[in-house]
Amino acid sequence: MIDSLREKERCNMKLPDFPNPPAALDPKVTHRENLIEADCESLERMRKVASVQGFTIYCDESERVGGEHSAPSPLGYFTAAIGF
Repeated sequence: MIDSLREKERCNMKLPDFPNPPAALDPKVTHRENLIEADCESLERMRKVASVQGFTIYCDESERVGGEHSAPSPLGYFTAAIGF
């Protein structure tokens, strides 16, 4: 019963009012595909750089695992992505 109520709440999600909503928010579209590519390169020690969607991002690990803690860890980015 609780699961069916949660599913119903998800299906009745209210989208923001836009005068001309972008196609990606069209509630009539039931299937979408996304392709996101990233170019990643190892730098020094545990530091990495990636280019994705026109942005350059860096990651590193903490000193305790061999990094220099100069940027968020990959798990830090993943955790933030869940929050977004």
